Amino acid sequence: MRMGEALRKQGLDEHTIAGTYAEVVDNLKKGGKRAGSSDKLLVDILKECSRQIEASQPAGEGSIQVQLVHNVDRPVRGAKKPETGGTEMSE
Repeated sequence: MRMGEALRKQGLDEHTIAGTYAEVVDNLKKGGKRAGSSDKLLVDILKECSRQIEASQPAGEGSIQVQLVHNVDRPVRGAKKPETGGTEMSE
């Protein structure tokens, strides 16, 4: 059983998640600085539940779902630019 299906069987479907999102947003609006870390944690949990439910949805006919993940190394700071061996251009 996929996670999205299991969440739905436990009562965490799209309507429940949307309703809870709306409640948290109202609490955050009313609470201002009183909004605690529990509300923010709840939002993170709701986001993850939403992703799991969306991932379990069957894609349209003849299409596939693709999740792109990339990992690009950051350049080393202070590294010299590679010399091209051609003529130099002055600024």
